[in-house]
Amino acid sequence: MKKGLLLVLLSVVVWSCDKKIPKEKQEYDKAISEILAVHDEVMPQMGTLSSLIEKTEAKIDTTAEGKKFKHVNENLKEAHESMMTWMVEFGDEFPNALKDTLYSIEEYHKREPKVENEKQKVQEMKSMVFRSVEKAKSLLEKQE
Repeated sequence: MKKGLLLVLLSVVVWSCDKKIPKEKQEYDKAISEILAVHDEVMPQMGTLSSLIEKTEAKIDTTAEGKKFKHVNENLKEAHESMMTWMVEFGDEFPNALKDTLYSIEEYHKREPKVENEKQKVQEMKSMVFRSVEKAKSLLEKQE
């Protein structure tokens, strides 16, 4: 009896391991991973953004130099808001992104343009964050 049960269990395990993952799922999972990798690259900059917002805000005044700090400060705030907005929208659009979910082939095809759009959006957000940090640091260094 035990040998028969063991043989059945072994057959089920072998059969389930033999299932092939559809290429659409592999491509989708890879694209989501790439998007999340960009997020993970940008996320550590959020503390830097907050710090630079404070530093540049303290230097805003009516002088020409103060107006430069105002412009840089606005860019930093916009970049911060861009990251926050992106995270909310990504979570709404891809609520199962962190789960290993299997969709139908048709669903993967339907999601493909959304994923491509998301790749573009996350790259734009990344550029905005890094560009604003770079400009703020540069302006602050010139002042020292």
